[in-house]
Amino acid sequence: MTDSVLRPAPTGAGFPELLSALDSYRLARQTLLGTLGLGQSNRDPLAEFAEHLVAALWQGRLAESRVQANYDLISADGEYVQVKYLANPLSNWPNEHTVRSIPGVGWYALVVYEAFTVTGVLAFPPDLTEICSALGKRHPGQATSLQLTCRNWWAIRDNADAYRQLGMRIWVPPFL
Repeated sequence: MTDSVLRPAPTGAGFPELLSALDSYRLARQTLLGTLGLGQSNRDPLAEFAEHLVAALWQGRLAESRVQANYDLISADGEYVQVKYLANPLSNWPNEHTVRSIPGVGWYALVVYEAFTVTGVLAFPPDLTEICSALGKRHPGQATSLQLTCRNWWAIRDNADAYRQLGMRIWVPPFL
């Protein structure tokens, strides 16, 4: 390995501080998982929370297996819903997300976290063609995939009614 590949250790965080920070995280994680009724889950807590949030918004029920493929919940109408999340800081998003249609699954829900706060929930129907067109997308496979960027999120968030008319379901705070 060369020096250019190595990252320097964070300054100011010695061994005791690192262990203390992990203890704080562990306690907060246990509180969140306890609220979700998940005990000692080792899954990503943001994913677990996203699934519960979408189930509550949709008045659906979670799939029996938390790690099965293709869908995470069943809506009150009996539709299968895949739930994912996208986490970023408030500005200068380093992460983007590809929304994908899944055969036999009616909806693809995406929980958007900014600075660890839920700033929206987007639910996409299986055919993404009109949504991609409205966003001015140019990538291939627009019927079944959408490469969602920060700019796309802003467009959908700021014009929610227009995107609802294209078949999306959109929730933004306040959620009630």
